[in-house]
Formats: sequence, C-alpha cells, structure tokens
Amino acid sequence: MPLPRKAEIRKQTRLFDDFFKIDEVIVAHERQDGTMSPDERRLIFERGDAVAVLLYNVDANAVVMVNQFKVPTLKARLRDDPNTTDGWITEATAGMINANETAEQAIIRETFEETGYRISNPKLISKFFSSPGGTSERIFLYFALVHDSDRASSGGGIEGEDVTVLQTPLSELMQALAEGSIEDPKLAIGAYWLKDYLKASAEQTRLVESVQMAVDDVFARLAKGSIENPKVAAAARWLSDHLHHREDNKSPLSAIAPAAAAAPAIRSGPLPFSTIRYQLTDRPGLTVGYKTGPIDGINDVDIWVNSENTNMLMDRFIGRSISARIRYLGSNRDEEGNVIEDTIYEALRTAVGPRGHVTIGTVLVTQSGLLKAAPRRVQRIFHVATVEADPGAAMRGRRDKLKLCVERLLERAEWENKRISTIVLNLCRGWCRLESTNSESILIPMMGAGEGGLQVEEVAGTIIPPAIEHLRSVQLPTLKEVYFLAFTARDKDACDGVFERYRTQGVLTRAEDGR
Repeated sequence: MPLPRKAEIRKQTRLFDDFFKIDEVIVAHERQDGTMSPDERRLIFERGDAVAVLLYNVDANAVVMVNQFKVPTLKARLRDDPNTTDGWITEATAGMINANETAEQAIIRETFEETGYRISNPKLISKFFSSPGGTSERIFLYFALVHDSDRASSGGGIEGEDVTVLQTPLSELMQALAEGSIEDPKLAIGAYWLKDYLKASAEQTRLVESVQMAVDDVFARLAKGSIENPKVAAAARWLSDHLHHREDNKSPLSAIAPAAAAAPAIRSGPLPFSTIRYQLTDRPGLTVGYKTGPIDGINDVDIWVNSENTNMLMDRFIGRSISARIRYLGSNRDEEGNVIEDTIYEALRTAVGPRGHVTIGTVLVTQSGLLKAAPRRVQRIFHVATVEADPGAAMRGRRDKLKLCVERLLERAEWENKRISTIVLNLCRGWCRLESTNSESILIPMMGAGEGGLQVEEVAGTIIPPAIEHLRSVQLPTLKEVYFLAFTARDKDACDGVFERYRTQGVLTRAEDGR
C-alpha cells in the first residue's frame, strides 16, 4: 500500500444541513511528483458512519436479512424501467451510528430493532467506504451467529419504519451470490466472507475427524496387542489412561485438538440413516431425493457414483473421502480386514488405460467388487471426473462443469441399461424368460465439495436440478430413482432447500420417507 501524502483543507462551507448534509470543501494535495496541486473545489455528501451485520442462524442454517422500501432504489430502477414501482430491496441489517455510540453498540441496537435478535460480541468483518468519490461515510460490517432462542421480539424497526424480516436458507444465498443477483454490497461482501468462513470451518472439522480416526486406530491396535514398537505402545497406554481419567469427562478431541473441537457451528457430524423421497408430479413412478448418513450403510442402490479427479486416482484406504470408502468396501479382504485384492481401483486403472488423464465430465464404469454382495447390492460404480488435478496444485472443483457431470452420469446410466438389455434379449431370445437387468437407481455424492473446495450449498443447487430435468424429459427412462448423498446436517439443509423449491412450484410431491 502506498504511503499517504500531504493534504490540506483550505476552506469548508456547509451548503445543505438536514437529515443529510452537503459540504463544499476547498482542498489541495501533494501530487506524485512532490508538488502541491492547486486549490480544488469538491462537494462531499455527509451522513456519518454506519454499521451492518450478516446474521447466520445456526439452528435454521439460514441468513437473517431485511426487506424494506428505499426511495433511491426506486429512482435507480426507474432508469431501467420508467414504469416500475419497485423500490424494495433485500439487504443486510444496517443503520447509522448515533452520537456517543460505538460501532459495536450501534450494530447490537440495530439488530434488535430490525430483526428482534439479541447479539453480543459481533465479529468485525471489514470497515470500508461506501462510495469514497462522493461521501465520507464508512460502513462497519459485522458477522454474528444467532440461535432461534436469541430472538426476543418480531423486529420490524422503530416507529415509522416498515421492515420485513427474512430468513433465507444458506443454499439460496450462495446461489444468489453465484448468479450475481445480490444488489446490496454489504450483503454481497458478507456472503463472500461467510463462504470462506464455512470452508475454513469444514477444513478444521476434517482435521478433527482425521485425528479421531488416527486415535481410534491406535486404540484398536493397542487392544489387539498388535503395536510392535514398545515406545508407541507405552505412549498409547498413557494417552488412553489420560483420556479415560479426565475429570471433566470431555471428548478426547478436546484434549488432542481443542481449537478444532470447538467449531460446532458448521454442523458437520454424520447423520443417522434415512431416505427422503419426492415423486415427480407429472410422471408417477419416478423418484428423486436423498439418503442421509455415511455411504457405508447405504443399501439397495444399483449404481454408486464416485466423484474423482481428472487423473482418476482413487483415494487411499485410510482416507475419509467417498472415493476411499468405495475403494475399501469393494476390495477383497482377509479375516483381519487387510486388503488382498484392490478390485475397484485396478478396474478403474484398466478403464483409464494408457491415457492416464481424462477431462472434466468423463464417466468410466467399473465393477463393484464386494459391494455387489448383500446387503449393499451395488451393481456398478460410475466414476466421474469432477475435480481438476493439476500437478503441484491443490484439487479444485469446477462448479461450472457440475451440471455437465450429472447429465453425462444419467445419460450413461440409460445407455448402459439399454445396451445390457439388448445383449440379454439376444442371448435369451427363443429359449429363456427375460428378466429385468436394468440398474434402476443411482446414488450421487455432493461432487466437488470437501477437498474440491466448493460450498455444499452451491453444489446442491447445481447438481439436483439437472437430475430432476432428466427424469422429466427422457422418454421411457430406465432409471427410476435418483438419490443424492447427504452426509451431514449441512448437506441435508442444502438438499432440502433445492427440493422444497421444486415442491412449492408443483414439480415434485413429497413421498413417504424410509430407512
């Protein structure tokens, strides 16, 4: 940042003094060559400093905003449409800082007046000028977490104000951010900050899960007596005794990684198993929905989708990804659980062949290994490249390609079904009874989220609509059920936001839920 240079206000005159104020300022400033500029006349729009807050309701996984009429909004829109009467704008809660009031005190007061929520210790996101070319106004933008129990009144503003409080699902806010449809700069800046905040929190939680898995593995090996190094065994016994005798009876994670264990706001623990189903209103018999919980416990879905990188290299067995779980669950293992045949991984490498690299959207089909056995009964694995794997760079998801990935997955499923049915029909014609060999259901994870770096809200908003459109548009589809995998409460909320939007539009009807 360049250092500030000399500036002098020669004269200042107030030309207008009302709710807003306009000052005429005669000013000179030091130029880049070190000389002083001649005196210049400038008009400044004065209104003091303001505060704003992005409120995130943890219980509802939603952002609390306000909607109200603003005359400048109407005037601006009249430039686009001389007949418009729309002057309402949805924005972050905001207001002016009163005399003898700090910015933090102001935002606590404004939040309660407009939304009814009581907040404390809001976090400052940024302090910035609203329009430095014309006004001296600065905005102090805060972030605050709230719960349903923090709402002490209905809000609506003070006397004379007409404020409507909105609670918008996080998935819809992220969708609006991606589409560039947010009109309030305070809200846009806050949404970008929240997106990064949630990503960092998710990475922190993955660290906790990795630590927990490592600790669990050490304790399991200690119980079996399979730790050969005596120093490691002694350290493991000490750690086990230390955690077991903790007076506060806290989780081992709080002792090992207290900073990471203290990040509950992202709601990222695994959900219990369930199935949420929706029927297409105009095409009975076709189902779309989601299944909750770890993929290990998902049964009776014919096709599992493995979201892979463009190198089609599956994750290690010890990884926490879907790729790692599919690889391990489909492998042949001995009685101790040790892998003796890496079935799906080897089949995928054969399918990739000498090219070694594929483009985003490529779908490769392999056998399912031991996943084909009861109770899972997975017929095939569809591996789809959704994440760029550039040498020396971090994995990065491509949101703009996710729709293509889903379309190709479903097209490939229809093609595979018809191809196999044709082969069976030719083999059976004339001497055997033909039975259905179609894979009628498919399970798609939140592709590009997690290590891909995309927010699950934008992923859900991108991959669910093309699945619904596929079922609505394909004539005589062989694929009857499309499910998405919601591992965490946040995943579930993201899915709910999309499916409920289609339900309210009359496209979907809620069906009976199940295990």
